[in-house]
Amino acid sequence: MKLHTLIEYCLLIFCSGAYFAFLGFRSNGLTFIIGVIILYIIINFSTKKILPRYHLDNKKMSVLISVLSIIGTVFITMLILTILVT
Repeated sequence: MKLHTLIEYCLLIFCSGAYFAFLGFRSNGLTFIIGVIILYIIINFSTKKILPRYHLDNKKMSVLISVLSIIGTVFITMLILTILVT
């Protein structure tokens, strides 16, 4: 997996976790889907603008690093949301 894709996935997991937590899954179907689409578009455009400045586009990451990064992102997201709730 390329580093650009991995960073995009991790940001999407983190931001959508916060979006779902604050939304509380209480919106109707259309606004929920539109919010997720807008969130993806914002993350996609922001990573395409920010990452070329650091020349990280061509690096390939191993499968182990990719899986550990995604698991770490989920853990950090849940930890932050748990701390905010309590």
